[in-house]
Amino acid sequence: MIIDKSKYEGYIWESDKRDPELLPSVGTIDTDNVGNPFVIEGQLVDLGRTQSLSIKMVDGKYIVKEYKLSDYDNWPVEEYIPNRMPGVERLCFKRAWREKKDDMCEGWNVLQPAELVFVGLKKHQQL
Repeated sequence: MIIDKSKYEGYIWESDKRDPELLPSVGTIDTDNVGNPFVIEGQLVDLGRTQSLSIKMVDGKYIVKEYKLSDYDNWPVEEYIPNRMPGVERLCFKRAWREKKDDMCEGWNVLQPAELVFVGLKKHQQL
């Protein structure tokens, strides 16, 4: 998969960088070819707010998850404080919960955390 950075908001953290790169920016990511530097982690949402991408490097391979944001409209937004991202106040995600049968609860269905879908950045307001 070739990802055009200029079409997304979010961040990419590369292996040779101390801090993540905030998007949109110029360039591409090729998740089919792993080289140096490589992407350790990335959370992206397209500028049209229809799709979210999660990129992680695991055991020398990229794991790319694509999410259709309309599938998560009814889920609440969770906000997290970012690390090493000047100008960014919060990272915004939607957490999905799924019912699963739990043998430790007498076979009852319980809610289990499922997807954590990136939906954007909350940036500090410019004065």
